[in-house]
Amino acid sequence: MVWERYRGIIGDWEKFWEFARRPQPRTLRIQTGRIPPDRVVERLEAQGFRLEPLPFPPHFYRIVHEPFPISKTLEHWLGFFYVQESVMGLVAWALLGPTRPQSILDLCAAPGGKTTHLADILQEGTVIASDISARRIRALASNVLRTGCLNVMIVQSDGRLFPQGALFDVVLVDAPCSAEGNLRNDPAVLREPSRGYRRQVTNLQEALLRRAVSLVRPGGTILYVTCTFAPEENEAIVDRILREAPELDIEPIDLPIPHEPGLLEFLDMSFDRRLREAWRVYPYHMDSGGLFMVRLKKTGRPQTDVPLPEPPLVFPGATLREEEAQKKMKMAISSLQEEFAVDGRILENLRWLVAGRTIWVHRCEAWPVALWKPGGAWKLVSCGIRAFSEWKGGYRPTSWFLQWLGPHLKARKLFLEEVEWVRLLAGQFVEARGLENGFVALGFEGCVVGLGIARGGRIRHMLPVERAAQLQEILALRSHRRSPSEIL
Repeated sequence: MVWERYRGIIGDWEKFWEFARRPQPRTLRIQTGRIPPDRVVERLEAQGFRLEPLPFPPHFYRIVHEPFPISKTLEHWLGFFYVQESVMGLVAWALLGPTRPQSILDLCAAPGGKTTHLADILQEGTVIASDISARRIRALASNVLRTGCLNVMIVQSDGRLFPQGALFDVVLVDAPCSAEGNLRNDPAVLREPSRGYRRQVTNLQEALLRRAVSLVRPGGTILYVTCTFAPEENEAIVDRILREAPELDIEPIDLPIPHEPGLLEFLDMSFDRRLREAWRVYPYHMDSGGLFMVRLKKTGRPQTDVPLPEPPLVFPGATLREEEAQKKMKMAISSLQEEFAVDGRILENLRWLVAGRTIWVHRCEAWPVALWKPGGAWKLVSCGIRAFSEWKGGYRPTSWFLQWLGPHLKARKLFLEEVEWVRLLAGQFVEARGLENGFVALGFEGCVVGLGIARGGRIRHMLPVERAAQLQEILALRSHRRSPSEIL
């Protein structure tokens, strides 16, 4: 059995297996940049959920009672929280430490839990989120849009070949691994990996960490993370990189969580003594999953005098002149303010990227794209969220942007009852309640949900098809849970 080899390195073997056999508690993290945490808790508890705040990480809650899947709530659909293991919440805080870096590279970012956590803590700077496959990029982009993270730039790239030319303050390598730390949720990890898999995954991990070393600036930080207990994928990887990169050192991680130190030896292997500063978190430490992490410092004088370029106005590859892009941007913003009476102050600190038929809104302060070789093995997918799309000679705001603006919309907001939303999502119309023809921000239960349009005294929604289907499912489940007397 693969687990027997860990008997001598896990501090409390009996407790390890006691927790391994227990169901893992479900936890969530509230996106504090979207809504105050107490309001989210209040809304969820009104639906029968019972939440218990964790002492650490901040804004994590254990779901004590879950009357139905919490991912099927309006609050999840609106991006107010992210269902995430509490142990994974340590990563962002271990990476950032007491600093607030301006440029972060998340080298293996999908599906986006750690990316959106970093972005939410910072609320500024730039988080570059990279992943290799189109399928995983779609999941990453969906979560960035849902949570409204304006300071995230998504790049599709193989992390081993991530473009060079720009140096980042910090790099996160959340490496693919054998995932033994998921043993409470996935019985498949109880099987011993084949030698071929172990060789393949360790080669990948080593290549990713080596690339990270070349991408972090002197004085910067790398956090290497896995969710496995295997020393071959943890200490052994870091040990080899330390041997070939004398500019690296290991820094302590200072978080108020119990853990065990990194290993100095295992079987016939011995490791750099500095690896005692690495963290091994087992299920009994946080009643969560397993985690390995080590914080690496690239020595040398920090190059704070060499900032990354600032973002342009024109999206790369768009065939637009700067003057034309300025005109389009001003047209879109002007129509938004006129239609919805948006306070101009909320728009002052936003940045824009014009890409032909689409305008993106973001808060990214750095633009490494300018330093990457064109035509390489990378593709810029997004920066922030889509704010406007072309519409009959002008621009219309997206549902994503209206959700983000929320309370800052002072006109043409229409809050509908549940039965009206059911009708709208079924392709029917509802009364416009005196609204003149034009776009309208549609809301539900005090929150802006998305874009609609009024015509001839009637309203129809303009939500993206997939999002509309998700909302329709949420409302159907709500109706199913009610008693017949409540429906009547």
